[in-house]
Amino acid sequence: MGRTRRYLLTTFSKSFLLVFLPFLLIVSLVFLIQLSILSSKIHLNTAELLHLFSLFLPEILFYTIPFSLMAALANTFGRLSEENEMIALFALGHRPARLFRFLLPILILFSAIMLVLSLMLYPQMKQKIVAFKNRKIAEATLKISPNKLSQSFGDYHVFVAAKDKRGYKDIVLFDNHNPKRQEIFIADRAEAENAHGRISLTLHNGIGETSDSKKIQTLHYKSLSIYRYPRTSEAQMQSFQEYWSKASTDKRQRGKMLYFLLVSLSPLLSFPLIGAFSIFNPRYQKNRSVAVIFAAATAIYIPAAFLQKSGSLPLFFLVLLSLSAAGVWLLYRRVLRIY
Repeated sequence: MGRTRRYLLTTFSKSFLLVFLPFLLIVSLVFLIQLSILSSKIHLNTAELLHLFSLFLPEILFYTIPFSLMAALANTFGRLSEENEMIALFALGHRPARLFRFLLPILILFSAIMLVLSLMLYPQMKQKIVAFKNRKIAEATLKISPNKLSQSFGDYHVFVAAKDKRGYKDIVLFDNHNPKRQEIFIADRAEAENAHGRISLTLHNGIGETSDSKKIQTLHYKSLSIYRYPRTSEAQMQSFQEYWSKASTDKRQRGKMLYFLLVSLSPLLSFPLIGAFSIFNPRYQKNRSVAVIFAAATAIYIPAAFLQKSGSLPLFFLVLLSLSAAGVWLLYRRVLRIY
C-alpha cells in the first residue's frame, strides 16, 4: 500500500502543479494590471510594487487553490480511469474508500491553509493595503509645485512662487468651500512634513484673514501649522478576531465570512462529488473532466455567492449539509457500491 499511496499522491501532485502554476500566473497578472493602474495615479517604485504585490498574495492564493485542487482531482481520477489503472487497482484488492483516504489528509491541509489565508491573513492584508494607499496619497499631497495653479492641501487651494531645500517660498492658501466664510493665508516660507501619516504644512512669518457676513479678522503669526490627514498608524490595525467580531451585527461582514468559510471547505466538499463522476470504466464511459470541474465549481461558488449576499447562518449550514450529503450519496452510488 505504500507504493500505491506514493503513486497516487505523486500523480495528484503533478496534476495540481500543472494547473496551479499557470492559473497562479494568470491571476497574478490580473492583480499586476490593477497595480499598474494604481501606479498611474500615485508614484510607486519597484520595491513598493513588490511590497504591495506581496500584500495581495493571500487573496491571490485564495482564488487559485480551490479551482486548482478541483481540476487536479478530476484530472487525476480521470487519467487513472481512462488508462485502466484505477480498475487495475480495484482488481488488486485496493478498495476505493482506502484510495480516497490517501488523499484526504492533503485536502484537510489545503482547507486549513485556506482558512488561515481567508480568516486570519486577509483582514490584516486588506488593512495594510488601505494604510499603504493612504500613505502614498499623503506623500503625493506633499508634492506642491511652484508656479502651478489648481493645487490643493485639504480644503485649501495652494500657490507657491518658489521651492528650495528648506521648503516653499511666498506661499498663498485660500479656502472658499464655505460660501459664508472665506480664509486666506500668506506666508514668506512654509515647510511640509509627513509624520506617521499625519501631514502638516507649517507657515512662517505671515498674515491670515478670515471673513464672513458680519466681520473680518486679521491674524499676524510667526508660525502656523495646518494639518491635512489625521494620524494613522499600525497600532490602529484590528486583529482578525476584532475584524470578524463585527459579523455578529453586520450582515455584509457576516456574508463575507460565510463566503470565505464555504470556499475554504471546498476541497473537502468537492472531493466526493468529483470522485463520483471522475472514476469510470473506460469501456462504457468517457472522460468528462472538464464538465466535472465546471459542475463542482458551480456547486461551490454559486451557493457561496448567495451566502455572501444574504449573510444567513442557517443557509450556510443547510448548504454545508446538502453538499456533504449529496457528495457522499453520489460517491457511494456511483463508485463505492460498484467497486
